[in-house]
Amino acid sequence: MSFKKTAFALALVGLGLGSTASASANRVTGGETNELSAFVGGNQWGTTILGDQLAFGDGSYRAFSRLDANGTPVSVGVVFPKDTLEGLPGGDGEPPHDGKTCYDLDGNDIIDLHAECVGGHSKTLHFGDNATPFNSITINWEPHGHVPDGVYNKPHFDFHFYTMSQIERRQITPGQCFGLMNCAQEQEAIVPVPEQFVHPDYINTQLAFAHMGNHYVDSLSPELNGGEYTHTFILGAYNGLITFYEPMITREFLLSEPNSCYPIKQPAAYQESGYYPQTYCIRYNPWLEHYKVSLEGFQYQQAW
Repeated sequence: MSFKKTAFALALVGLGLGSTASASANRVTGGETNELSAFVGGNQWGTTILGDQLAFGDGSYRAFSRLDANGTPVSVGVVFPKDTLEGLPGGDGEPPHDGKTCYDLDGNDIIDLHAECVGGHSKTLHFGDNATPFNSITINWEPHGHVPDGVYNKPHFDFHFYTMSQIERRQITPGQCFGLMNCAQEQEAIVPVPEQFVHPDYINTQLAFAHMGNHYVDSLSPELNGGEYTHTFILGAYNGLITFYEPMITREFLLSEPNSCYPIKQPAAYQESGYYPQTYCIRYNPWLEHYKVSLEGFQYQQAW
């Protein structure tokens, strides 16, 4: 394995490999409160659909999606109060992982939450029917970040927007191969996505991980070229199909109270017809003291 590929392997070992089963849905069409609905959808006409809600840290995550007056998707994402960034697990000697994705590597019938698990601390929420390819989001808190040192070692959150079902995702089981991947599934997982379906700046790492699959990284991302890691965007794949979109954001950057959107590099063609986002957004509302991480700017794309 080349040095460059090894670096990507090390960087990706912590990319959100654990997840919970979703809590029962608690969906409300039209928004639970005017304030939250306004933050989620702005002042435009349309419908806010609030999906699952789960506690985390001193706060909670709430999945949402937004449709315009014609039923066209506007955004999909998660909203959470500032308190969610406090009281987080994994500090002061606590295990960095919650034990959802583990494998007994040394065969002693004891799982070491420090050495035999990956994925940090995770929560999975479902969006409900939202007219986008994305059915759920798994958020992984990495309290110590992950290797390589100096790149992704900052405490951060991985926001995985899944197109594959949670049943399919959980069937990518742990094993002895790199990233705690089931070795029998590894070769299937790294089947390359045809080049027309991935922007040319993205690199197929050919590295598969339990409860996830393969990873594509943007070769021009600042943190991979000597710059600072604050946030980045990753694609996931399995057996040649794109299976998730992933903004990865440091806690430090969230605490800076950002309010910006960033372009998602688009492929030349799409594997399935549907609405696809053009941007990912990271916003803080100081009046509500809430954050919003979302995919936005949806445009309809015809399958190639």
